[in-house]
Amino acid sequence: MNTPQKKKQDNKLHLFNTSWFDAKGDLDWRQIIWKMVLVAVFFLIVYAIGMYFVRDEYLSIAEWISSHLGWFGVAVFVFLTDMFIVPLSIDMLFPLTFDWPAAPLLLTMSIASSLGGYSGYWIGRLLGKLPFVKQFTSHFSEDGERMINNYGVWAVVIAGVTPVPFSSVCWMAGMVKINYWWVALATLSRFPRMIIYYVIIRGGLSFIV
Repeated sequence: MNTPQKKKQDNKLHLFNTSWFDAKGDLDWRQIIWKMVLVAVFFLIVYAIGMYFVRDEYLSIAEWISSHLGWFGVAVFVFLTDMFIVPLSIDMLFPLTFDWPAAPLLLTMSIASSLGGYSGYWIGRLLGKLPFVKQFTSHFSEDGERMINNYGVWAVVIAGVTPVPFSSVCWMAGMVKINYWWVALATLSRFPRMIIYYVIIRGGLSFIV
């Protein structure tokens, strides 16, 4: 009795396990903006709690990241996070790197994110027909295919600047073989995305710390 409902629920392009589309089949922009705010608020709350209860430990983590990972480590983390479909967010780095120069940080993260998404596109394009890849991507295929079918390469741009899972959409763009030059350009949407989230999170922290 509940199997069809469960299957429909499992096929969502995940963030809080809900669809990004309204009943008419269009992107629900109000929901997207709301979730964008929720993501920023979530990291603000985590940072505020960390600074209030475990300030020394939190600052030690930030210092460890700066001294041991550095620019290369940040770039690798962002690259891998946006290349593979993993339950991680690049935004978790922002509160830990606010002492770093903003321009180089945003440039490093933007380039690494764009390259990660583009690499994910090629994973989907070259390996998308393999059974294990189809199985791995089945949980987001319904909304992912709808985004690609409705918006084409613009789906990558939309995912690049919103909370819609960027790596998932890049994989799907590769699986349906959208033109690779257009996808390369679309991944540059990560540049304004990094700036927007950095400003929102850092601006919010100015009221907390």
